[in-house]
Amino acid sequence: NANGSFVFVTRLDSGVAYAVTVKTQPSGQRCTVTQGTGTVTANVSDVQVRCENLAAATFTVGGSVSGLAGTVVLQNNGGDDLSVASNGGFTFGSALAGGAAYAVTVKTQPGGQTCAVRNGSGTVASANVGSVEVTCATALVLPQGDWKQERCSPIGPGQWGRTLWRIAKQSETRATVGLGVATYTDANCTAAGPIIGGQGSDGGTFNFDRTASTATLSAYFGSWAQITGLTSRTVWARKGQYLCVLGDQNPSLFPSAAAVETSANVSIQNKACYTQN
Repeated sequence: NANGSFVFVTRLDSGVAYAVTVKTQPSGQRCTVTQGTGTVTANVSDVQVRCENLAAATFTVGGSVSGLAGTVVLQNNGGDDLSVASNGGFTFGSALAGGAAYAVTVKTQPGGQTCAVRNGSGTVASANVGSVEVTCATALVLPQGDWKQERCSPIGPGQWGRTLWRIAKQSETRATVGLGVATYTDANCTAAGPIIGGQGSDGGTFNFDRTASTATLSAYFGSWAQITGLTSRTVWARKGQYLCVLGDQNPSLFPSAAAVETSANVSIQNKACYTQN
């Protein structure tokens, strides 16, 4: 266990062959034997064992991304930037030595989404790290401003219209709505007429108590208190350019954002949703 000379305890008779080998390598080193074989004719003292330090073993850090709809930039230990543009596995370019710490974070969020890291920090043991999970979902930003329903509906003799909503965000969980109607003189709602109500009619108040999201949709679950005194459960579903207002029940018809998205897709196809006016 130290540098210097060595002597085997067991003596060999003259004329006996000998062969010196390494049975167990020292930790972090590799030893080689030279002049280790021959035949005994006298005391043998020219066997040489040379040991060299091994390069430190290194291991990669990575994991998987899900729900991504754009490009996210990840970092490990505040550097080693990695741009990821698709769902699936990822691996940072710089490997780390065993015993080194790692800390995966999001440097740049994808447009319109928020990504969160799970199992993102720890210490590298003696294997590659592949357990980091990055989950992305649509950013939860409550819609506001002016919205117009895509559907063109008859509202009177020789007159068609599209419902207008003016959403005023009161807080992150509460919004009020002003109602109006954009009128048209043709069934395709292309020849514009006057706006009825000027989006000033009171459409009631929405109070949201739960949010959820998928990669492409954000859902706001809550109640709609109308000026008539009627209160009903509702879901606002924001997907791309569309805002869909869906009826809900308690217990919910839409227990998850994925269920909301299925219904929203149907509403979009039926032109029942709103677009920014």
